[in-house]
Amino acid sequence: MALKIKGIDISRAQTDIDFAEIKKAGVKFVILRAGIGSDEDTYFRRYLEQCEKYKIPYGCYWYVKAVKNAEFRKEVKACIDTLKGLKPSYPVFFDLEEQAQIDYLTNEERTEMAKYFCQMVEKAGLPSGIYTNPSWLETYYNKSELVGKYDIWLAHWTGSPDHPSRYDYGQTMWQWGITSIDGRDVDGDVCFIDYPAKTSYWYKTHTTSAGNTQKPSQTTQDASKIDFGIEIGKYVTVKFNAVFKGNIKPLSFVYETKFRVQDVSSDGVYALIGLDGEPTGWMDKKYLTVVSDTKKVPTLKVGDKVKVKPGAKTYSGGSLAVFVYTQVYEVVQVGANGKSDYIVIGQNGQVTAAVKAADLRKV
Repeated sequence: MALKIKGIDISRAQTDIDFAEIKKAGVKFVILRAGIGSDEDTYFRRYLEQCEKYKIPYGCYWYVKAVKNAEFRKEVKACIDTLKGLKPSYPVFFDLEEQAQIDYLTNEERTEMAKYFCQMVEKAGLPSGIYTNPSWLETYYNKSELVGKYDIWLAHWTGSPDHPSRYDYGQTMWQWGITSIDGRDVDGDVCFIDYPAKTSYWYKTHTTSAGNTQKPSQTTQDASKIDFGIEIGKYVTVKFNAVFKGNIKPLSFVYETKFRVQDVSSDGVYALIGLDGEPTGWMDKKYLTVVSDTKKVPTLKVGDKVKVKPGAKTYSGGSLAVFVYTQVYEVVQVGANGKSDYIVIGQNGQVTAAVKAADLRKV
């Protein structure tokens, strides 16, 4: 990568930053946050005018907050509506960072969201890319479906643009850390390609004079199909605010439980979920997230507060009373007879049961 073009990215967090100072600092491009969720960034228009006034090439990013299809489609539409009529010299980047998106979405869903965003942005006549970091690429996305197929703006802070990132995903841009301009902290970026030249060619080959896309670079995804893979035998968790068929609200433990899909309706819309072969209820598949069938074993110590996972048995295989799954317990013993997963729980000094560590979760 021969080129190293200096840039920054800003949002309303850098209130009224002086673009004369940005220009004086040698910044060659600015990536503007166009919006967050379904809302346009309150400083986007102001910063856009300043970029044009000082002839600083710009790109945009949109911070996506959605964890449901309807919300996601609304946010993508908001992004496209906000950028209508604009022709940035740098791409429009997809940005996904929320903890809820880690907790309640699968790698497949997050990956499909990134692809769908880019494809819809391109369909609207704008070049696209994905802002991400090594942790997300390695852990929360299906990396092979993104790297080498979409422009990557990599966030990996080394503290200096002179200390390159050790990660190589073929990134076209790199966010290296924090710098100071006009007395404000801003994110510092380096671009490794001539984006104005690349996007100029992109506009010529991908859009008509009316601004409509002639040929998307990828096959357009259907956002309604982002929730997928819900089939018999799969393990799933239930998203918050879900309801059973018939608009029946689940008990609170349902949101904390891993179920197995036992049947799927003939129209493919609903799945029957349950525990140990016992059905719990029918639920629209959009409320379900496919998860691994392996149990995560928590590291426990005496005094930890825990809850028992619904469907769990005693350590010896005996049944537990239904109320046990709704209570908070304290770990009173860890391990016995060489069995490190043997956990005794209780309340107020009274022992309730011995269970397996994998059947507990910390609270």
